[in-house]
Amino acid sequence: MSARIALVTHGFDTTGGVGTVTRWLRDGLRSTGEYRVDVHSLATSSRDRHSRRLAAPGSWLRRSLDGGDAGPRGDAREHRWGANAVEVEFMRYRPRHELTEVLRGYDLVQVVAGGPAWAAAVAGAGVPVVLQVASRACWERESQRTGQPLPLRGWRAAMTRCTTRIERTALARVDAVLVENAAMYDWVRGAGPARVIKAAPGVDTTLFAPADRPWRPDGHLLSVCRLGDPRKGLDRMIHAYAALVRRHEPTPDLVIAGRGALPGPLRELVAGLDLGARVRVLADVRPDELVELYRGASVFLQTSHEEGLGMTVLEAMACGLPVVSTETAGSRETVRDGATGWLVPQSPAGGVAAAVADRTLRVLSDPGCDFGRRGRERCLSLFSSRVALRRFTDVYDDLLGRGPGGRVGTGDPHGAGDPHGAGGARGAREAGAPGWTAGRRSGAQQPVGQGLPRERTLGGGRLAPPGVREGQQAQP
Repeated sequence: MSARIALVTHGFDTTGGVGTVTRWLRDGLRSTGEYRVDVHSLATSSRDRHSRRLAAPGSWLRRSLDGGDAGPRGDAREHRWGANAVEVEFMRYRPRHELTEVLRGYDLVQVVAGGPAWAAAVAGAGVPVVLQVASRACWERESQRTGQPLPLRGWRAAMTRCTTRIERTALARVDAVLVENAAMYDWVRGAGPARVIKAAPGVDTTLFAPADRPWRPDGHLLSVCRLGDPRKGLDRMIHAYAALVRRHEPTPDLVIAGRGALPGPLRELVAGLDLGARVRVLADVRPDELVELYRGASVFLQTSHEEGLGMTVLEAMACGLPVVSTETAGSRETVRDGATGWLVPQSPAGGVAAAVADRTLRVLSDPGCDFGRRGRERCLSLFSSRVALRRFTDVYDDLLGRGPGGRVGTGDPHGAGDPHGAGGARGAREAGAPGWTAGRRSGAQQPVGQGLPRERTLGGGRLAPPGVREGQQAQP
């Protein structure tokens, strides 16, 4: 019998990494035929039309926060949920009575979120809860503080402090936490949840595949991200490209593709550095166009201040591109420095652009560069859709008592298994087994499985819609 899974996320029908991962997981689980999956998307905007808003007294009498279908084609299995007092960030993380009642009808709840606080919204569901999380609110917002008006900066700092407290409370109420990088793994373990697994999402390595020709250094330089997100550090990329052109005039054009519009100050920076004829900005690129952009490029660039993982780096590696990236928690997981690309330290901050230019020039100056081939191999072995999905489903099967107890991948150096055996989480909860308190499960912390088989795809279909994976946090 197939298990019923509720995917609870935020901003599902908007762009960003959280939506990309949610769609990848939804499509992957459905394609196995072993899971029935519904998506429940929580409000992220202070103007959400399904919410009760402090600034709109007419909404106070709204009888329900159930906003109905969230899918672009009215998919009955994808639902929107508003919030009370949605303008106040921490209210978006609170449980909704209607949603709680709906979630009780599932076998398992999977939360896909940019930060742990979103898991607080499913407290009291009475079924096993798995949280897949990219980063923390305070880490994501660190680079966004500069340039904000003082009142707004103070308000957001207060909301971030509240969110940090909610994060710890939410972590204590879930049964397993799936993280994407070592920094998040260490922090979550320190916060005390029972079970932590390093389980990055994957990409469709059949869709994202190299061009039918050897790598060449004369293709364009490429970056893919949310164009208006200050965390992406596009100012540093533009300065790096200017340094490249000064050192090596035949440097290929720079293509910056992504969602939204490039902010005015960045457009002015391009013009001021006399790069208008060499920097192309492509907004809202179609999926098929994005794949061709990867295949036509010579080097993929990322100059982010912070990344939970960086799905576009994985897409680039799957397409056989060398990567030059600033060092983040995410890029340390994906890129092997000196083997599949180059990692540039974040400090000294004033030297980042010059260092990115230097590493990029080193790649372009080596016609026999092998970074792309090795990056593709690394992506196939660790980040293909089938390998990545198995890390999720192993956890589900264990919690639901559908597989060998405690099996969450292989190569666990801690060597600890499931204290409840094949009975799974639900059986332990109902039996009142030791280790269950406040809907939380005791057990082992386990990193990502090693030695997993290479797989190119799952069910022959596309599982990872192209997009940007940044673990976006809702803005207060």
